[in-house]
Amino acid sequence: MSASREEARKRRRDRLPRDQAPSSFTSILEDLLCAVPGARAAALVDFEGETIDYAGCLDPFDVKVTAAHWQIVLAEVGAFPLGAPRQITVRAHRRSYIVRQLQPGYALVVVLHARAAFAASHRALQEAEARLCAEAGWSTSRTTRWYCVDVETEACDRGRPARLRGAGGWQPVEVMGSMVGLGPREKGFRIRLPSGAEMLLVRERMGRWFADEHPET
Repeated sequence: MSASREEARKRRRDRLPRDQAPSSFTSILEDLLCAVPGARAAALVDFEGETIDYAGCLDPFDVKVTAAHWQIVLAEVGAFPLGAPRQITVRAHRRSYIVRQLQPGYALVVVLHARAAFAASHRALQEAEARLCAEAGWSTSRTTRWYCVDVETEACDRGRPARLRGAGGWQPVEVMGSMVGLGPREKGFRIRLPSGAEMLLVRERMGRWFADEHPET
């Protein structure tokens, strides 16, 4: 069984005291940090470089200064004829960074361990983006969405899903086939729920599961 999101959230006890009250974005940013190994902090920043909300184990002031700096960089890069970038990934000596544009003037900035940014889960980033946009009431043309889910595997085959947690608790799943063309050490399955609903499940190399449909819909 993969580590549940509830277990991952226990690590939040190490977070430094906040300098602003939590908002509706806080839990989304915290879930992203739990889903991306090596992530130290995440911030939602506006077009003026002001941090709307943040989460993480770094000093809040440092997070906000970092977010403001990368928002400036994102705006400068977007001024070139090629247009605004969707994401900038940078590896520095001590830290690495992911700067992801959500809407014109608004960005998600993630601070990570120096070697973690280029291995960050694109599915976790997609999920965080979709949730942040939905919470802010922003429309988005990006239709690819993945949802982090809790999965139990079969006792005789630790890589094959047996149950999925959704609305109403744990549900048994029927594995209909396997996926191909995934990344290194990833496994994917086409599954069917008791309701008849079908979806794709992908187990990433760090053991976290993602579904292409929300299990509670």
